[in-house]
Amino acid sequence: MTSNNNSDDDSVESSDSSGPYDPCDIDEEVLEYIKANDPDWDAFYVTFNGDRNPNFPFDPLSIDWEKEGFAISRSSHIKLLEIRDLQQETDEHYFYCERNQEERVRNAKAFYKAVAANRSIKYLTIEGNITYGLEMKDTVAILRPFVQSNNKLRSLQLSHFTLDARTTQILASALSNCAGSLRSFELKRCDGLTGRAMEKIINAMKVNSNITELSLDENDIDDDVGIVLGDALTSLSLKSLSLRGDYEMRSGSISPAGMEAISNGLSHNTTLETLDFWRFPITVNGGLSLAEAISNNSVLALKKLNLTCAVRSAQFAPSPEGWAIFFDFLSNSPLQDLQLGGNNISDDVIPSMVECLNSMTSLTDLCLWECSNVTTSGWTDFFRLLKNNMSLRKCEMYGNPISNVSVVAAMSSALCDGTGVESIFSSNHTLYRIESLFSFSMDPGIKLLLKMNENDDKVEVARQKIIKYYFLEESNLHELGRMDLGLLPRVLGYVDKYEPTRLYEIVRAIPSLVHNNEKTIGTKRKRKRRA
Repeated sequence: MTSNNNSDDDSVESSDSSGPYDPCDIDEEVLEYIKANDPDWDAFYVTFNGDRNPNFPFDPLSIDWEKEGFAISRSSHIKLLEIRDLQQETDEHYFYCERNQEERVRNAKAFYKAVAANRSIKYLTIEGNITYGLEMKDTVAILRPFVQSNNKLRSLQLSHFTLDARTTQILASALSNCAGSLRSFELKRCDGLTGRAMEKIINAMKVNSNITELSLDENDIDDDVGIVLGDALTSLSLKSLSLRGDYEMRSGSISPAGMEAISNGLSHNTTLETLDFWRFPITVNGGLSLAEAISNNSVLALKKLNLTCAVRSAQFAPSPEGWAIFFDFLSNSPLQDLQLGGNNISDDVIPSMVECLNSMTSLTDLCLWECSNVTTSGWTDFFRLLKNNMSLRKCEMYGNPISNVSVVAAMSSALCDGTGVESIFSSNHTLYRIESLFSFSMDPGIKLLLKMNENDDKVEVARQKIIKYYFLEESNLHELGRMDLGLLPRVLGYVDKYEPTRLYEIVRAIPSLVHNNEKTIGTKRKRKRRA
């Protein structure tokens, strides 16, 4: 680092020689590194694990931030700051930290003070336990002025913190007195997230009504926390609530009573748009109470519901009749995105599920990846019944056996049933993306049909499918394909009615086709009055 006297130079060399890191000049090397990797200066990533990593090629806590902190505090270009501990603790790193613990704690405090003095950062992410000897309450206390005074801060994410009484009190005070720009708050995998701690945080959020996104991912959500969250859903203007579990599905000791409290809050909510229970182990009654709350709330604004792997364990193993009740509750919901991948769904559940999907007129996105209990027979029924769906656009199906011949045939028939003109017209004209490993080797015919469905004009999609898949291949009918459906009967009336081709069949079928078009899609034509 840059110094003004030899004694300082000697001390730096001595300090650096005891560790595996080379001295660096924050004014030149660090800032030049940032500029070289991010010319716009809109992000700054710091890792406090002492490991050389792609984001920051030296140990940040070897820097004397009391001297060099102005590089952070005075910068008006840093918009996103992530402070992460990758937790790759080698023996070398451990002994280095032990030898330099006091220095590292001092540098960490100085760094946080530099961050707290910055007023341009919009997104701040901090993983706790970044260094030995620095308690979380000290970290939160140092950052409190930053949260309270930065009127540009939009997102605050804290993870791996220990929420003791003092830390929770300081954090709640910071949230209740923040400048008002904060919109998103996250506590991830924090120890000590009790009902009492959650209540303090929610009460602080009531004071600051601008916070609309709350994430409590990978925490042990028990009934006490569930009760507080139920109250939050009725008293806060939340747009997003995330209670994601971890990959081992350990994050939740909640019982049906706790889930019922959350559901009761949801039944009175008018603002929530996203509810995320990814890998959050809910119970049978908990899932049903959730679906019932969605069904009973006529003013609910919920658009996205993520229940991926939330109902895969033995805790949630409803019968097909139980699933039928679940889907019946959801059938009239305003959902646009429903994620049910990895759950305990079987062939017997498919009919009630697709009936629900066909009733959800707002649903455009569906995730059903790795439904391991559904066989090829079940997926054949799925696509066969999906023919009448009028809204679904994207379906994610990774890990399912949909490349089977019977499934592919059902998929093709759903997209274009070529047995007749009206059957083509009533096929599925909305689904245009099926995401799976099968999509890499998808049948060219299905790829073409999905491509045709991308057109927002569904009348035109139906018209082009009829022209391409029903008429004789040698017939050049593209001009007819561009005509208004209302004119086609008159034009085709001049065609020889006794010609034994499919052209004669469509002449006979076209009146009912036009009738169905007006009835189904709502096409209306007014006659011009004669002068």
